[in-house]
Amino acid sequence: MRLSRRELLQGILLGLMVTGCGGGHLPLIVALKQGIPASLVNEFRRRTQARFRLQLMDERAQLLTYLQQSVQLPDPGGWFRRRLPVPTLSLLGADALDRAMVAGWLDPLPPELLGERWFDLDPRWQAAAHRQGQIWGMPWRWGVTAIAYRRDRVGKPIRDWEDLWRPELTGKITLPDHPREVIGLALKKMGRSYNDPLDPEDVELRQELGSLHRQVLAYTSADYLPILRLADSWVAVGWSQDLYATQANYPELEVVIPAAGSAIWWDVWVRPHVENPADPESTQTEAGSLLVSWLDFVLDPEFAPRFVNLSGIPSVVPLDLAQLAPRLQRRADFQISTWQRAEIWRPLSPAEAESYLNLWDQMRRGLL
Repeated sequence: MRLSRRELLQGILLGLMVTGCGGGHLPLIVALKQGIPASLVNEFRRRTQARFRLQLMDERAQLLTYLQQSVQLPDPGGWFRRRLPVPTLSLLGADALDRAMVAGWLDPLPPELLGERWFDLDPRWQAAAHRQGQIWGMPWRWGVTAIAYRRDRVGKPIRDWEDLWRPELTGKITLPDHPREVIGLALKKMGRSYNDPLDPEDVELRQELGSLHRQVLAYTSADYLPILRLADSWVAVGWSQDLYATQANYPELEVVIPAAGSAIWWDVWVRPHVENPADPESTQTEAGSLLVSWLDFVLDPEFAPRFVNLSGIPSVVPLDLAQLAPRLQRRADFQISTWQRAEIWRPLSPAEAESYLNLWDQMRRGLL
């Protein structure tokens, strides 16, 4: 596979970061900086006496890039031949789970490695991590798709998805550059589910998407916050983690989780695939022990409140509001009603994914 210039630069940077960590054959955990406080990592080391390297990334896209470049053999015809160390365990955004699984970048997690933490999970989380009768990851934390709007521009409060169709918001909205998010919110506006089978010829749905397109200033999953802060847009559909973090510095923003319910995004711990491991058996045993201990640690009810209060991101471990910092107790994403109304996307077949992309292309081109 030929790498793009951006992927090459990311690979070089990741390689430099990892080689600078030292540690030889020590097991490696790859995660995000946000949500893995050093104090808790140090406590984990003291309690378990585990020896490992921890590599922290800034963005979820880097997690997927690292996973790909660590498990894929380098292109023999290319000049970039460095292969990154394969992690024992890696965090991954769940939207990349199926891609990584189908590509062969992951190994399933044997139930005996998951222990009681797995069986304590809500059945919805257990179902979300199952594919083909196997468990492909341990869910860890989550959030929802939400709406943020500027109170200094929008007169009437926004409460639900249907408000995005209001005439005064024409040309003032940014939507994610994501077909399932946008088509899904239109389905929710119509009283349906994100997981309803998609009929690309559904007349009502096509009309709703066509009228929604006329409301849109831009489709972007990366730049919607600066556009909102500058008031070029008045309303943005985005992810709760981003929106609440921005609201803390821009009090003129109001964050709303639609009353009809929303889509759930989630982070999952996965086990990268190892092809013919060359490490000594003792190292492999050490890696397996680390995997078990780490999953037990991040889902331990004793530590979950500390992870949540430091990151501001809900955990799959149920918490009482009294365990949360006051700033989080008031947030809608920590209310039980949000979890009850929200939906975890079911996996799509290749044909279903193609239908979404075709309908999305028609919407973006103004053909609906």
